[in-house]
Amino acid sequence: MEEKVTIPLSSFQLWMQQLLLDPYQQTNVDPKSLLQDSFNASSLEAIVHHSKRLTASEHIGIYQRSYIARLRNCMSQQFSALEYALGEDIFCAFADDYLASTPSYNYNLSLLGKHFSDYLEENRPDAAEEIKEDWIDFIIELAKFEYAIGVIFEEKAEEEYQLADLNSDEGKLKLVPICELFKFQFPVRKFYSDFKNEKKPSLPFENESYCVVIRHKFKLAVYDIHKDQYEFLSSLKKGMDIPTAKSKFIENQKVTTAEFENVWTRWKARWIEAKLFRV
Repeated sequence: MEEKVTIPLSSFQLWMQQLLLDPYQQTNVDPKSLLQDSFNASSLEAIVHHSKRLTASEHIGIYQRSYIARLRNCMSQQFSALEYALGEDIFCAFADDYLASTPSYNYNLSLLGKHFSDYLEENRPDAAEEIKEDWIDFIIELAKFEYAIGVIFEEKAEEEYQLADLNSDEGKLKLVPICELFKFQFPVRKFYSDFKNEKKPSLPFENESYCVVIRHKFKLAVYDIHKDQYEFLSSLKKGMDIPTAKSKFIENQKVTTAEFENVWTRWKARWIEAKLFRV
């Protein structure tokens, strides 16, 4: 006679979730430990019925493979440039281990890769080596950037605002609501854009780079900037108005007001055209 067990729904859900997220028990959590002691089952067969063709384990295996394949596909879409950089096999190995060690507890799959760059940092192959390999640093930066791009696209923010033009009062200029600055050890933006444009880029050498990502009317735009521009825009991101940011820049860079005004005229015109400013 088959063993019959009665399991509270909450316990069953935790048990099933653990089986699906960690089929190889890489997290060292025994699914049976999630069942209430008074309802503990001695075997999988006591909970899942077998059929004429499939055992209970084989039934569960279908769900496990399908679920992991779905999550892996989400990771692949979220980190398409990273998958290209690593190669499909290595990417899938990292993704599977990440999904097992950092299971998602949110219904929103866009958050699935939130901690992927942290995972890559903690599990880098050269972790025990005194001298680190440059390409791994690039991979981690690329993972951070790709996830950030998804967050920026989905972020809730004011959409109805007036863009600045060359006649706008300079003292009233502000960055558009969705405007994020990035600083990299490597040319991450260029690699990412080249991949998206199907140019099949090679892994780059270390070369500090900066970029700004903006969203206007749910359209993303990415622009390269240099270090001085990054520092100036960072002041605006912190809430400074244009006049204060200009004064700070002039003081820090030890340039004259006339010298900077000449540069600022070009910056302002370029950034207004790129829709970085509103009024």
